[in-house]
Amino acid sequence: MPEGEVQVKEEGKFMAGLKSCGTFLYNSDDGTVMGRGGMSWAKIGTFYIFFYSFLAGFFAINMYVMMTTIDDKVPTIVGRSNKPQVAIKQYKSTTMNLREKEKFDEYIAAVEGIQKEYDEYLAPDAEGMDIFRWTHVEKINSFCANASKYSFENGEGCFFLGLNRIYNFNPVGNSTTTRFFFDCEFDIGIAGKGDMDSGVTTFTLYPDPSVADFSNFYPWTSVDKNGLQPLVAIQVNVDMDKLKTLTGDDRPQEAFITCLPYTQDGSEDRVQVEDSRFARLTVQYPWKEE
Repeated sequence: MPEGEVQVKEEGKFMAGLKSCGTFLYNSDDGTVMGRGGMSWAKIGTFYIFFYSFLAGFFAINMYVMMTTIDDKVPTIVGRSNKPQVAIKQYKSTTMNLREKEKFDEYIAAVEGIQKEYDEYLAPDAEGMDIFRWTHVEKINSFCANASKYSFENGEGCFFLGLNRIYNFNPVGNSTTTRFFFDCEFDIGIAGKGDMDSGVTTFTLYPDPSVADFSNFYPWTSVDKNGLQPLVAIQVNVDMDKLKTLTGDDRPQEAFITCLPYTQDGSEDRVQVEDSRFARLTVQYPWKEE
């Protein structure tokens, strides 16, 4: 560089970029913000106010029209996917954990939740119909009706199951001689290790499947008119003393019970309700003592 000349330091690319960005955000030379003047921003702002107001109004009108076409008591769609399913809403009540007291207490709380639901529901449109209430459970089995009697130490408790809600469902059709009931059996389980024949666990259904009949609670159309679904109680007893005598591979870790709905006309063979799906109940045995 010739003597006497002053070197001008060129602005870096980063700083040049920041300066350009700042100029875009606000240009003091022509008074624009992000490339738009005051009138331009007023026009586009007005456009979007009307545009989104129209969208909100259109959505609100659609929702209003759809809500006016929905009956609070009758489902809009009753299709092939709505199959009879043995179940209970309080899913934690389907596992009796005899390994952890905390888990057993959760099971007790779930059973008490079932009782509370059936105690409190009034079925305002029942019109004199027979509504299933917790008093039905108390009549057939006072032990199952009172969860405070269940025992973690002695392996005693109950399960409750019913059928899912299907509008206008009637398992016996027009027959006056067919009864509707539930029955259960031991199951090997998904892993194939369920206790099937050790005799450690025994269970009894209430009401007895040989005479039970829930058909008077059907056809079912709504909880307002027909109340909540009728329940079957399954009382379970685990023989802790017998379990302690089992060792090695002979000692099972848990038992599974599956339940299904059936119909029976007179003395004919019972028939599983068409397309019905089972529920699986689990009894988890205490860990083996070392």
